[in-house]
Amino acid sequence: MHEGTRVLDREDDDPDEAVIVWRPEDRTIADWEYEADGEAYTTAESNPDYPDDEQLVLISFLDQLEAAWPDWEESPPAELLDGARERDVPCYGFPEGRLVEAEDDAGEADAVEIPDEFEVIQERLEENGFEVTLDADTAELHVEKYGTEYVVSADGTVEGESGLRNRVVSIVSRYL
Repeated sequence: MHEGTRVLDREDDDPDEAVIVWRPEDRTIADWEYEADGEAYTTAESNPDYPDDEQLVLISFLDQLEAAWPDWEESPPAELLDGARERDVPCYGFPEGRLVEAEDDAGEADAVEIPDEFEVIQERLEENGFEVTLDADTAELHVEKYGTEYVVSADGTVEGESGLRNRVVSIVSRYL
């Protein structure tokens, strides 16, 4: 990721598109402070699930950026932070790992669709004592039991070591 990249907050169920205005190589989320309600906080304090040494990224929300600076895309990426500040566009510190690149129209066409059957497969696996999480970005189910992980792809392929792999394959093949 770099300045000018359009991104989304992967932890937001309905994220607003944003633009990276600064990605300082020498700054972490523990280094960036902001003020809220008269108190100073670091981005690390606001994001306890991320390590303090996670790369800091400053973003501005696209709608605010375009409202204050309609031709921002014509500026060199290195000038985005100064341009946003000159126009009083708010900038927010995020851990880089919390952001995902926004897909353009071409990227959406290439996206892998999540099979409808994943819902019932997830239910059946959980009934059998497996912990199951859906990775919507890759359209995969991550299945774990007794410290062994299996990955179920959208096409029904099951990856993982032996053990309970046959049980996972059995459940998946019943519905896909």
